[in-house]
Amino acid sequence: MTVMKAGPEAGVTVRAYNPQDREQVLALMDADRLPGRPTVSIRMLDDALAGICPDSGEPWGLEGLRTDVMASTDGRIMGVVSFAIRPADEAAVLLWLHCLEEDQAIAGALIGHLLGCCGRRTVYAFDMATALSFAGLPVGRRRGTCRALERAGFSRQETWSYLHHRLDTLRPRPYEVADLTESANPPGWRVRLRERDGTRIGEALVSLPVEGTTVLELMTLQPGRHTLGHILLEQCLAHLADRSVREIVTLRETPPDSEAQHDPVRHLHLQVGFREIDQLHTYTRRP
Repeated sequence: MTVMKAGPEAGVTVRAYNPQDREQVLALMDADRLPGRPTVSIRMLDDALAGICPDSGEPWGLEGLRTDVMASTDGRIMGVVSFAIRPADEAAVLLWLHCLEEDQAIAGALIGHLLGCCGRRTVYAFDMATALSFAGLPVGRRRGTCRALERAGFSRQETWSYLHHRLDTLRPRPYEVADLTESANPPGWRVRLRERDGTRIGEALVSLPVEGTTVLELMTLQPGRHTLGHILLEQCLAHLADRSVREIVTLRETPPDSEAQHDPVRHLHLQVGFREIDQLHTYTRRP
């Protein structure tokens, strides 16, 4: 891929997104897609452009929502950024940004454009889930954007581990100790772990699969039953594999470095086959 340097001297302009940009913008998003995440559809992009909350399907209630692209003189889309103002505190919100990651200058130019448009406001970056993705910037795969944010004065805030598991490696358990039922809100399945006598131990909630991939939304265990967490997860994964789910992902809040090795929840996920493939960071820049 040929990388073009951003800047007026290269004949690059930043302008409002228009529908003719759709295919190129979708291609930029697909290049940034994490393993286990679905391809961004036209509907997902349209919802993001309209500021639709992915959980409720309702508008966020943000003000001045705009999406701009960086384009070369020959019409090539090199990057796209979407941002708005949050009425509650008048802070600016960088919702999503995608660009040619090989060239940090593109991300830097888009962030500079955002800051110029928003004036002297606090800016929160990637701290809201959108119709396109989870909250947080995948810093392992988006190093150019990460460096551009830090150079522009953004500081890291919250961090989540992005954990991924392929389900075609599972071995069946000799007996069932969990029940699976449908969940209406959010749409998906609940997997309830029980003793052989039926006593409830815990439950897990997973979303409906998209392109063969589901999300582990939460997992809870009764007090004193935390040593059985691996059984709940194994049973949950086995049920999903039986239903032709190929992959599962989940987000876990990352503890400080000094505590990471002793995080029991993280260890539990790794024990049953999850692997951390990236970390998602949110950022804040104060005027």
